[in-house]
Amino acid sequence: MPSLLHSPVSMLHLLAALVALGTGTAALCLPKATTRHRYLGWAYVGSMCVLLLTAFRIYTLFGRFGIVHWGAVGSAGALLLGVGAAVGRPAGQAWLRWHYIGMGASITGLYAAFVVESTYRLLPAVYFWWSTLGVSSLVLGLGSWLLFRYYPAWVTSYGPSPARRAATPRQVPVG
Repeated sequence: MPSLLHSPVSMLHLLAALVALGTGTAALCLPKATTRHRYLGWAYVGSMCVLLLTAFRIYTLFGRFGIVHWGAVGSAGALLLGVGAAVGRPAGQAWLRWHYIGMGASITGLYAAFVVESTYRLLPAVYFWWSTLGVSSLVLGLGSWLLFRYYPAWVTSYGPSPARRAATPRQVPVG
């Protein structure tokens, strides 16, 4: 069984993961469109950047770039989508949808990565494909379902109010 921490990079990776799990879950559960949500969101983004950068320095599972690293690539894409939508919100009316999808996919991927890290470190390697990828696939599936299921209620609660929608200039298509 591999050791839980193999290097200083692993320790930094673990610390960043714990901060990302805490801040991401808090940002997910607490009220949106508040100063606290923004601070938690930026703390989540910062810790995810450290987490993703260190992920590409750890090769103990396969000894090379592997399936877990492809998950990190996907996580980086989801994070960029969610942050880009919020930062670029004046440029498009659908920014809230893309922020929800990107950040929702990012935190869901983080939960799945937590399952991957936990199972592959704590269970024998012979069970990797079933225990690790099987359970993490269930986490991704459940997270996707929850995102789909709660999107309409989320938009109703946190989307632009009728007054804000009326005050927002409409984008006129060019062409």
